[in-house]
Amino acid sequence: MSSSSNKIVLKSSDGEIFEMEEYEARISATITNMIEVECAKPFIPILNVTGDILSKVIEYCQKHANTANDDDALRLFDNEFIDMDIAPLANLADAAEYLDIRSLQRLSCKTLNNKLNKLKKLKDREQNKIE
Repeated sequence: MSSSSNKIVLKSSDGEIFEMEEYEARISATITNMIEVECAKPFIPILNVTGDILSKVIEYCQKHANTANDDDALRLFDNEFIDMDIAPLANLADAAEYLDIRSLQRLSCKTLNNKLNKLKKLKDREQNKIE
């Protein structure tokens, strides 16, 4: 955790404003680049991400930035955090890709793939009347 208290402001595609610590935001390579080229004033526009999804991304970044040395706590958090329906999960995966947060991208894509595979198996069973 950083001792400095630099805050940054993010603005979602639907106009919601979020404030977070810079060290937490730097989990995103995209945001890090924007900070380094001084594009963070007065806010960083996150054009492809709605407020509801950006709030989830911020929650993820904050937890991972502040719990970096506790793998068990992060694993537990990730399992609870990623438990969502397919549509928001797909949006979260897109946001993770856009913001270049590799760990969130891996987590969301893996979970999305697992959910879609389960859904496909259920539909196959239903179509073939397999019990």
